[in-house]
Amino acid sequence: MTLTQTRNRSEPLAPARSRHVPAGEVLGWALTAVLVVLIGVPLVFVLLQAVFPGIGLTTTWGFQPELLGEIADRPLWQRSLSNSLVLAFGSMLLGGSLGFSLALLRHSVRFPGARLLDGAAWVLLVSPSFILAQGWVMFASPSGVAANSLGMPWVADLVFTPGGLIVVMSLTQYPLAYLAVSAALHWDDANYRHAAALSGARGWTIMRTIRMPLLAPAALSGAVLVFVDVIGDFGLPAALSASYNFPTLPYSIYASVRQSPVRFELAGVLSLYLVLILAVAIIAYMRLLRRGRFDFLTGQSSTVATPVAKHPRLWSGVTVLVLILTLGLPLSSSLQVSLSQSISGGLTPENFTLEHYAAFLDPGSGMRLLEGAGNSLMIAVAVAILTTVLGFLIGVVLTFTSFRGRMVIDVAGTVALAIPGIVLAVGYIFVWNQPVLSDLGIGLYGQPVLLVLAGVATAVPIAVRLQLGALAQIPVSFLHSAALAGVPLLSRLRTILVPLLAPALLSALVAIFASSVFDLAASTMLAPPDFATLPVEILLEYDRGHYGSATAGAIVTAAVVVTLAGISTALGRRLIRSQQNRTGTP
Repeated sequence: MTLTQTRNRSEPLAPARSRHVPAGEVLGWALTAVLVVLIGVPLVFVLLQAVFPGIGLTTTWGFQPELLGEIADRPLWQRSLSNSLVLAFGSMLLGGSLGFSLALLRHSVRFPGARLLDGAAWVLLVSPSFILAQGWVMFASPSGVAANSLGMPWVADLVFTPGGLIVVMSLTQYPLAYLAVSAALHWDDANYRHAAALSGARGWTIMRTIRMPLLAPAALSGAVLVFVDVIGDFGLPAALSASYNFPTLPYSIYASVRQSPVRFELAGVLSLYLVLILAVAIIAYMRLLRRGRFDFLTGQSSTVATPVAKHPRLWSGVTVLVLILTLGLPLSSSLQVSLSQSISGGLTPENFTLEHYAAFLDPGSGMRLLEGAGNSLMIAVAVAILTTVLGFLIGVVLTFTSFRGRMVIDVAGTVALAIPGIVLAVGYIFVWNQPVLSDLGIGLYGQPVLLVLAGVATAVPIAVRLQLGALAQIPVSFLHSAALAGVPLLSRLRTILVPLLAPALLSALVAIFASSVFDLAASTMLAPPDFATLPVEILLEYDRGHYGSATAGAIVTAAVVVTLAGISTALGRRLIRSQQNRTGTP
């Protein structure tokens, strides 16, 4: 749902001919202020730090544009930039092609196990990238599972290269392209293919000249999403830091702020580079789309009816191979390491142990994994509740009001989706570390509440997008009637929209909770030293070589998250059905 699709909706949130400011305007301005604080100000401060180093943080800050050219004198920056670009472009091409091919296969023919491709895509999408990357490192490292359990030491030479990392990132991030193309394949107009067949065109020719060009926007969108996600990813370089020297822009930003000597201005310059690359990618994508017309649906279009595959066993085998490569290798490696006394011991009964799980659950073990898991779960609950409410209110303003600042709200949500978490976290440091805020008693840097605010800023676009579709299905007349009857705004939202949107609200709540627990970027940059969080503690144990404890902590917490998400979903659906039965809502 986009802003243009909601533009024709009228203003149902305020009674007609009211002398007061319409309720939709008040709500719109309040939400604009919230988004400016959460997203706008931190992003502006990141960009300003590149030319005004130390702005507000020191008394000697000033205009220093020469910092922008400092990359010419810093080999590490040059290498970080080239590594990021190579990794992102390579993953865009390979991951985009893989996602496009699998989506085309999934929606062109029927074969046993086809739906597993959908499941694998969603599991990969919600899995923390650094957990998957750690799984790959433990599988492929010279002393890892492949060398000790499978007798394949040569795997390390394949994976720990730029080309190998591109393959790993492509296998991890291809779901973005897969889901984008899958959505475009939902509808089809067979007349085009029938006309080509009557002209003598065969299957591959029809695919190459008709179907693939029509899917170009979706394929391009998916590839750009892979590029944006990979170039801003902090999980892979964080997982690789102990095994393979492959600096990227996100890791250099992290090192500028978290390693001695601290150089905030350098983090600002690198963040500016990253934001500019993302801006260029998105602008190029938009210009390519505007060069041609891709609207092809007609009144005779229908949902795609897939025929049975001619070689179903072949495609089922391809599906199993995809599952093994994308999920089986990294996750099974992590599980094996968590249950082994040592990686070099291999898959033997003598090497089996539960000591890593016992150490994770023992507060006296000296590790802070359990404490970090508890703190991360509490933060995730707060982030999920606040973000779901904020996303609901933003969706209401975008869908049902004529608020003049809707474009700002829509753009803020879209921009936040593209900004890497590491850049947003740096912006939070620049803003909330300002001495003037400390003088006013609102300096939040070094306090856990900043983790909640950063988590909300990161998750807002997801919450809005998950609810906009459901909001678009609600007739405006429902709110018009209540507004004309003088029902207050909050009562209209609570009694009309919330019951109708309950499933979408529940989905947003669970999805944000599950994704917030393992938010590595915000936790690494913003967590106070005395406040343990699970992603940071996992990374610390991993860097210390305690792979079993790190993976045991991740597996137990992931199981807790899945269990809580399942219980909350079941309870939520039960409450929704009970409410609908009581009120007669369909």
